[in-house]
Amino acid sequence: MKKILVAIDESKVSEVVLEKAKALATVFEADVLVTTAIQKLAPSHHYRFGADFTHYDLVNAQSEDNAKKLLAHAKEVLEGIPGKCTTQIVHGNPADMIIEMADIKEPDLLIMGSRGLGGFKRAMLGSVSTKVLHHATCDVMIVRDE
Repeated sequence: MKKILVAIDESKVSEVVLEKAKALATVFEADVLVTTAIQKLAPSHHYRFGADFTHYDLVNAQSEDNAKKLLAHAKEVLEGIPGKCTTQIVHGNPADMIIEMADIKEPDLLIMGSRGLGGFKRAMLGSVSTKVLHHATCDVMIVRDE
């Protein structure tokens, strides 16, 4: 194993994901790419004329800033691994973007967390980890919140 893709968000389980990634990267002397996805807010086309949408720009800028801080923290956690650690922010639907990153980067392993949605919520909202698990072209490790 030489390449590990790690997908994180601002959930508590992401800390556990990073620790598992660090342990595996150390054992296998693997490079690690840490990614987080941002789904930007956009106004509905029905309300565009004459409206002020600066709040969308503010929310999107805050999301970008939070993602940068999250990835900076990930680099701190992964400090000391034998391989190199890189980070990347992607924009779009999180599940789709993680799957696309796995297709492009061709990691040996993708590690991500599961927020543990109950059956009803999972059925209604869908699950990022379930979609990635079923569509990624590499091995996937799903980490549960401990």
